[in-house]
Amino acid sequence: MRKIRAIVVALVLLSASSASSFISAQSEKFGKNNVIWRDGEPNFYQSEHFDVWTWMDLKDPKQAEHFRKFMENIENACSFLGSKKMYDHILSKRLPIIVFNTHSEWASSALGGSFLPEGLGAYVESNRNRMVTKEDFLPQLKRAVTVHEMAHEFQMDLQRTNILKKDSKKNELSLGFYEGGAEFMAGQYEPHTRDDIRRLSQRMVAANPKSLPTWDHLKNDPRVNPYSMWEMVFEMLEAEFSCGVDFQVQGFKRRDISLGELIYQLTKGKLGNPDKNPQKFDEFNRDYWGGIFESDRIKRSKPYQENANVKGRNITPYLHPYPGISPMLSPDGKQIAYFTIAENGFSTVIVKYPIPAEEVFIEIKKPDDESDKKSNEKKNKQIVNLTPQFPPEPWEYIVSDFVTWPFNGRNGDWSRTGNKIAFFAQKNRDHALFIIDAEKPDKILQTIYVPFDQSFSPIFSPDGETVYFSAAEKITRDIYAIDLKSQKTVNLSNDERFDTAPAVSPDGKRIAYIGSDGDFQHIFILNLENGEKKQLTFGRFNDNSPSWSDDGATIVFTSDKGDQVWKIYTIDAASKTISQWTDYFGSSDMPIFARGKNDLIYYAVYRDDDEHKGFIYSNWEIFEALLLKPIKQFVAEDKGESTDFSFTDRNLSFYKLDAEQIENPNPSPQKWVIDGGDVNIGADTYWGMFGSSWFGWSNILDSRHHLFQFSLSGNYFRVLDYIYLNEEKRLGRQYEVYNRKYPFYYAFYGIATGRPRQSVIRMTDYQEFGATAAMRYPIDKFNRYEFYASLRNRDFSMPIGLDEEWIIGNPEQFNDQDLQMFRLLNNSSGSNLVAGAAFVRDTVFYSGITQGPLHGNAVRAQVEFAPPMGKEFKGFYSLSVDARTYRRLSSGVLLAGRISLFDSSKKAGDFVLMGGADMIRGRPYGSLVGNQIAYGSVELRFPIVDAVLFPRKFALGPFRGILFGDAGIAKFSGEKFPAQKGFSYGAGIQFLPLTFLWTQENHKWVPSFYLSYNW
Repeated sequence: MRKIRAIVVALVLLSASSASSFISAQSEKFGKNNVIWRDGEPNFYQSEHFDVWTWMDLKDPKQAEHFRKFMENIENACSFLGSKKMYDHILSKRLPIIVFNTHSEWASSALGGSFLPEGLGAYVESNRNRMVTKEDFLPQLKRAVTVHEMAHEFQMDLQRTNILKKDSKKNELSLGFYEGGAEFMAGQYEPHTRDDIRRLSQRMVAANPKSLPTWDHLKNDPRVNPYSMWEMVFEMLEAEFSCGVDFQVQGFKRRDISLGELIYQLTKGKLGNPDKNPQKFDEFNRDYWGGIFESDRIKRSKPYQENANVKGRNITPYLHPYPGISPMLSPDGKQIAYFTIAENGFSTVIVKYPIPAEEVFIEIKKPDDESDKKSNEKKNKQIVNLTPQFPPEPWEYIVSDFVTWPFNGRNGDWSRTGNKIAFFAQKNRDHALFIIDAEKPDKILQTIYVPFDQSFSPIFSPDGETVYFSAAEKITRDIYAIDLKSQKTVNLSNDERFDTAPAVSPDGKRIAYIGSDGDFQHIFILNLENGEKKQLTFGRFNDNSPSWSDDGATIVFTSDKGDQVWKIYTIDAASKTISQWTDYFGSSDMPIFARGKNDLIYYAVYRDDDEHKGFIYSNWEIFEALLLKPIKQFVAEDKGESTDFSFTDRNLSFYKLDAEQIENPNPSPQKWVIDGGDVNIGADTYWGMFGSSWFGWSNILDSRHHLFQFSLSGNYFRVLDYIYLNEEKRLGRQYEVYNRKYPFYYAFYGIATGRPRQSVIRMTDYQEFGATAAMRYPIDKFNRYEFYASLRNRDFSMPIGLDEEWIIGNPEQFNDQDLQMFRLLNNSSGSNLVAGAAFVRDTVFYSGITQGPLHGNAVRAQVEFAPPMGKEFKGFYSLSVDARTYRRLSSGVLLAGRISLFDSSKKAGDFVLMGGADMIRGRPYGSLVGNQIAYGSVELRFPIVDAVLFPRKFALGPFRGILFGDAGIAKFSGEKFPAQKGFSYGAGIQFLPLTFLWTQENHKWVPSFYLSYNW
């Protein structure tokens, strides 16, 4: 009997949850908002293999051409990947594809979720059988990403096809086999055109072969990059044994052997079976990649060395062990600012520091360690954080190459006048332009919401009155200018070249920028006086990040000419003579000239040879280089070379859009997908029939959801719910019809605390049926309004004979709280027509280190009203405020505070229980109760031990500590009984959700245990 009752309690708790994003306006107190900034239905298009939903305007010639190229790529890739030389497989069903114009459009859709990383280009889902992608990527990368996801579809379809075949645990496929395999197979059709997409990380690891992951690590270590490191396995097998493709395909088709056994068979035993003994495989893999990259690294010069070409030195602050990119120079040329990771490890910040003078040797007879220590501390204090604000206010994150793909030029700029720094940061719908004071940290001079998508690379005009940048409008990326006073924008480049990385000349008359030239990217010059555009560099390579010298005679930039490794180049603006200056193994990026110099530059270097600082991020550092003698020189000229990176199948077939579908589009189908849970049905001689399940269906865009759930047990327990949720527009709508019946205490049951200490609640049966309509209007991601109305009937049934007289006459069983609770519930039975509204703000930043909130604020203010209408419809009001604040003291320590206020009339039937794990901890759950309450709490949360290690690699942790103080007061409205007061303070140890508390009571420390997470 106890077991049956426990199951039923679990079912009622489960019935309060749902798969939809909000189930009732009342149930989700806080939370961020997904703002649907775009209205309108997508277009629908059908091709040979795909059903496509897209928001592109297919009657607009530019957007239609984008869509045609997308369809051409995906159809040809499907044919290529399904061919006999690849997967040798025909997809079993048509694949739905959802194509967004831009990242911003995707992020603000129902498919965007609470946070959509900017580096995400596409994904496929096996359970929904759909692909989701966006079109505003670099065209070459966009094609490769789409083909990668197409390879995933073949992988999953092979699994679905073979699911009925004899399976074996031997063939366990790791994430890397999927991702690295898809990357390898996609590369056979659409290889990456740039080193900094995947190859850079592969080169850096293989440069020191012992860093290459072993077979055991490849299969079992989640820290191994599944894309890059596993792709190298397939490449090695294909290059040395011509079986990389076979290894991928047979890995999905063969269900009877392990991957290790498959390698043994495909390589005819030369690599052994790495599942049994990985030594041969690991040695061969290291030798192969080490032979390509290790010797290459050794023979190349280093950025800190002086040679015949450059005199280099590292100017990165030694005591700042975080990566640095995109250097910016102060107006006087004496300070460097750059983008880096904050010491808290959570966010990107901009810091500045004085450019250090070259150290001169001074002979010291008696070394002074203390003096050296003070010198280093002084240098470290010279690093000034110019953006100390903590997300999500005033921005969610600063836009930089740490969070985006690396093809957009510099991340910010320091004006030559006015000491201003410009950068983009994510705020509300998209990237906003921020102008800050370089001399006053924390001072924001301007925030401008740019009316485009994905704005990057802000650069000041010489007078500091205009900012040039790149941005996308309806997919197409161009160079724009914005006047900082009027905030008017102008499209300057207005072409189809995916224009990025603007750099304005010192006289303000020309802009150098990067534009696509076939499959490559090159430098173009835009004359701002007459609008004329000229291509400056040519060839089968990529250029990036141009920047002018102060006299306007020279442009410094990076290029991957020759071997796809990014190096420093300059070009004489008059003679078009190009000079190569560096040839490092690591990547060189974002160079700028020193003030008044044509032979001194500052730039960022991705290093492979500097591990003594214990970097946990990619090792980017800031360097200075004095230019001495070019490695080589040549004149930029158009030699008519092919601009195709490789001749692939996409070159063989020209795709033509169906004119009939464009002119007379078909309505966009919903394409419903059904999902559900297990059906549990049983019977008991005491309780009768019981069961539970749920099922629902949602459309392909995840913007419409239907959900039905039920839990039943005999005649005493019933939960039936139907919910419809519509998130197609900014104003989200939800409708619910329900019928519920259960012992009232089930609604307040806690796993650790059990039933509340309230006799009347324990003895009451609750029944309610009704319908609710709710709406949610997000102002932005952190603020929203909620509105709801419901028609309901509630009944609080108590045992026959339980009345006020009985309660008063049995003081050993009941107390004053029970009497007041009886009156409250007895007055609340009946029907209500309820209307309510709430304002919600939530800027709380969560952290895995703190296992919950770290910083920010949350508040919910709600009012509810029901007018009295005749005898049946009872009237009431209800007001509540719940406010919480969290203040980060360090990466793992925070101070948390909370205030809750609640007031309602008797006929509302609402009340608050205190005590237990949530309010007035250490006191019995339900020891304070009322429909008028005030509560406050303050906590210090801090780490104790990250992990306790045990033999055989077993660990427990983290363990955290809390110091807290709670205070509350509660009473029932209209009652003459004195208010109940409670206070507790103490300390605790947490291994969440396990919480062990000790509270002070009568000069003794009283222990208690809860299962809960921190509020």
